[in-house]
Formats: sequence, C-alpha cells, structure tokens
Amino acid sequence: MWYVKQMKTHLRRPQKGLFGWFVTQYLTKRNGFLEENAVRLSNIKPDHHVLEIGFGPGIGLESAYKIIKDGDGKLYGIESSFYMVETASKRLHQALTDKKLMLFHGCASSIPLNTDSVHRVFHCNSYYFWPSMRPVLREIYRVMKPGGVMVTTLCIDNLKKSQKNGFLNKGIADPVKYMVCLENFGFENVHIEYQKDPITGKEFQAIFSEVIEKPAHDKSMFSDDEDDEIEQEVERLFHTGNKNILET
Repeated sequence: MWYVKQMKTHLRRPQKGLFGWFVTQYLTKRNGFLEENAVRLSNIKPDHHVLEIGFGPGIGLESAYKIIKDGDGKLYGIESSFYMVETASKRLHQALTDKKLMLFHGCASSIPLNTDSVHRVFHCNSYYFWPSMRPVLREIYRVMKPGGVMVTTLCIDNLKKSQKNGFLNKGIADPVKYMVCLENFGFENVHIEYQKDPITGKEFQAIFSEVIEKPAHDKSMFSDDEDDEIEQEVERLFHTGNKNILET
C-alpha cells in the first residue's frame, strides 16, 4: 500500500512535507518518554561527553542538555534526516548558542568524533533502521571511552504493532539479535531490563552495554572479513532455532 510505503520511508528518514510533519508529531508523542528515560538511565554527569544516535526532533538531547549545561560536558548528535536536523536545531537553539551541542547530518557508520572521546551513548528506536549493524557498532565502539555506557530504549509492544502494520522489516527490530551483535562487536555486560516510566507508568525496555576495556589491537574492529563471519553466524543462529522475540 502507498500509505505503508510512505510511513516506512519517513520513519526511517523523515523528510519535509505532510508525511514528514506527521512522523515528527508521531515521534514526539510516541517516543518522547523513551528518549527521556534513555537519558535518565544513562546516568549522565555534568562533565560527560554524550552522543545520541538518530536524535529525531531532539527530545533526548534537550533532556541531556539540562544535565550538562552548567558543567564541562558536551553533547553530540548524528542524524540521517536533514529535516530532523533542522527541527532539532530549533528546539535546541540555546544549547547550540552556548556551544554545548554539535549536531551532525550523516550516517552513524561514520561518526565525526575522535576515538575514545565519549562517556555515554544513547539511542531510541534507532538500531532497526540501520542498513547494517556492523559499521555502526564498530564506530560507536571506536568513539566510546573505556568505562563508557550505552543505553538503548524501546517498546517491544509498539514494535510488534509497527511490524504488523508493515512499517518495519521482519526480524530487523529483534532486540535479541541486536544484543548478540553488541557482544560480538566488543561490548560487555549486555543485558535488557524491563522498566516503567516513573511519571506515566508506561512500560518499556532498556538494553545496557558497556565498553570496559579496549585491547591494544582488536582485529575485529578492522577486519571486514571477520565482521562478515560474525554477521553470518548471527544470521545462522536466528534461522536455526532462536525465536524472534517480536513473534512471541
């Protein structure tokens, strides 16, 4: 259906226009509490450097700015939709003016930040729109400091509905597959927690992962051949016995 195709396209990369406006309102209403909880669960300190992947209309960065604005911290966001960059820039005008925030228009597989430069990473309803997990997770791992934490928030019930309506490709949103990929690409203490929003009581899930220590030379961070083998193994696991959590 034309409507489904448009929604699928704009959920991944909103563009200026009627559908882009509608998706922006949808993301603000549906994802707002997930963004704010991702920030809360990240345990951000005023001196932290923080990165959001796929910041959308900027709700999460706005929440994080309240924490770091009086400290030495910095915020960074990368977003593939130029329309969302424009939208978030208006919301976050003060943070940009204060030079506490940098917004990048681009792909998370190429993050314009130095290696070992970020204390916290968070994202909300993002990983299932990545063309490939390998290059994005490799880049996130690269920019995170040892001791850094990443928080991913999502709502499995909403994902099931989106999949049923045809807005998401089957299997891409599976949090278990995402967690396996995190572990295979060097992240540690990967686990999922079932949470409730402290204000509204809405239920959601949060996936935590850490970069505890970085080896002096980890060939999996540089070898595409090895990365291909990892992705193939993950695919094999999910086609030979592991049940998609979104189908339960």
